[in-house]
Amino acid sequence: MRSAQINRDLMDNAHLKKTWEKGIKALKQRDFARATAILKKVEKAVSEDPDVHFALADAFLGQGKADQAIRQCRRGVDAAPNAIVGWIRLGRVLLMTGKGEQALKTFNKAQTVSPDHPHVAAGIAESKAMVGDLPGAEAAFSQALSLAPGEPDLIISMARVQDARGQVQNAEKTLREACAAHPDAISLWQSFGRALRAWDRIEDASDVCREAQVHHPHSVELKAQRAELAYELRDLETARQLLTELAQAYPDDVNIQNDLAQVLASLGEDVESQERFKNLTEREPLFGQPWLNVARAKRYEDPQDGEIQKMRAALKRRQLQPAQAAYLHFALGKALDDCQEYDEAFAHYQKANAIWRSQLDFDPKALEAQIDRLIGAFTPELMTRFEGRGNSSMRPLMIVGMPRSGTTLLEQVLCAHPDVETAGELRTLAQAARGLTKSGENSWPECIADIAPELLADQAQGYLDVLSARSGAAAKVVDKMPQNFLHLGLAALLFPKAVIVHCVRDPLDTCLSNFFQVFPAGIDFAYDLSDLGHYFRNYQRLMAHWGALLGAQLVTVCYEELVSGPEKVLRPLLEAVRLDWHDACLSHQQSVGRVDTLSLYQVRKPLNTGSTERWRNYEKHLAPLRAVLAGE
Repeated sequence: MRSAQINRDLMDNAHLKKTWEKGIKALKQRDFARATAILKKVEKAVSEDPDVHFALADAFLGQGKADQAIRQCRRGVDAAPNAIVGWIRLGRVLLMTGKGEQALKTFNKAQTVSPDHPHVAAGIAESKAMVGDLPGAEAAFSQALSLAPGEPDLIISMARVQDARGQVQNAEKTLREACAAHPDAISLWQSFGRALRAWDRIEDASDVCREAQVHHPHSVELKAQRAELAYELRDLETARQLLTELAQAYPDDVNIQNDLAQVLASLGEDVESQERFKNLTEREPLFGQPWLNVARAKRYEDPQDGEIQKMRAALKRRQLQPAQAAYLHFALGKALDDCQEYDEAFAHYQKANAIWRSQLDFDPKALEAQIDRLIGAFTPELMTRFEGRGNSSMRPLMIVGMPRSGTTLLEQVLCAHPDVETAGELRTLAQAARGLTKSGENSWPECIADIAPELLADQAQGYLDVLSARSGAAAKVVDKMPQNFLHLGLAALLFPKAVIVHCVRDPLDTCLSNFFQVFPAGIDFAYDLSDLGHYFRNYQRLMAHWGALLGAQLVTVCYEELVSGPEKVLRPLLEAVRLDWHDACLSHQQSVGRVDTLSLYQVRKPLNTGSTERWRNYEKHLAPLRAVLAGE
């Protein structure tokens, strides 16, 4: 009752009401600092109004000030302790800020206020998931669904918990049945597509999105999701078609315009793509992604260049969101590197990586344990036991290595050969590993010891089917997934006669090049020099094991040798993969077409040594990386 009176006082005071409206407007405009300053004035006048406290909480959250946001929410709850909405609001903020234990206590208290509120039950479920009580979370989501049957958000959360518990089949069943029962709920379709994508079933995800579009023919989100999946499937023409339709229908949507420009860049249509990127930087100077693409495509000479100055100015704007700031820092780092302003360039790269790293959770110890398990599972005895059991096809040509080790360059060089095509970066090996896990009680990789030979044969044929779907009739089809280095033992069991190519590059150059890039999801180790060092050491350790295990099946190509003396490297490589020599491999840039990796601009240039020993420009900044690489 007290709160209701205060709200009436707020509305009855014309000046106070106007101030409140200004604060809310600033909040909607995401000018969080201004919103805070204005709403603080309202708070002084009506200090016990819960709505004011909750609005201030949103303003503090927008600035990354979690503790102040939580305090404001608590004040809002204190002002109206019987209002369930306040308890839910506090619980949600605690969840948003990663405080699972506090959130669980809050929602348990909220349950005493409203025992059968579905959002309270959902909050309890999410809190339990956050603190690691996954069985309890699943039970709580079941309870929440009994209170709100068919609620899409609850169904999606239930599937996520099932997935986290390793119950992928149950998660898939939950989402598939929900889509069938509630076809009008677009969020279910989208979540199902994203889940299939996360399980590396991209073709299935694409099929689901097409089915969803039948029920939601005008959905921008679904069409954009289909375009993204088409891009991953290297169906760039379909991606272009879908994004062109969206760009024409929604000319003011900067994300759509940026995605279309990116597809055009991948298709090699540099003039149009750059025009679109530059247009976006002029329209939305705080949108960092196109700035990075503009910077990647050109070479700067003057640190006072107008574009560089515009990027500097954008970084000073208080409305700039952290993710877009990261893109701008990456773009400035690249531009200043071009200008040989290495110290300032590195400072921007550091800031960019710090933003990205704060959102990720790379665990070096977990990686080390994973490598230990792989080495322990794939032994000489195991390989001997399965000898002669795999598929005899020599069509697969896998290229592996660290990201930024020259894998894309080698892919394009080999694809200049008339008998070689590429299937892109396939996740099929990782998917096969998960498929084999389902067959026994043990998890991957320990389950490999109990795998039936016929199951290996099924997985090998499935892999070949994917190659055929992604390519024509070429004798060799490249699978250029760098991180397939984790699965080379399985690859050798599936295809004992296929050659696997390992790209190596100077460790400092490799790690530094990773540090200078924004990667797609899944590469969490690249945003900290120490993390990069840990990852590289474990990669080396595993590759040494594969080298001893696979012998001549594993061929190493040194990046520095490839760019300085290509013919000397390529002739024995082509011989090893049983291909005749072809001069076109020495001028790959004349035949480069579609490239959908971060190297899309570099690989369209002739082979050159411009990226060798680049680390020397940043030598004084590399102490953390050097220390880890040296085992210190």
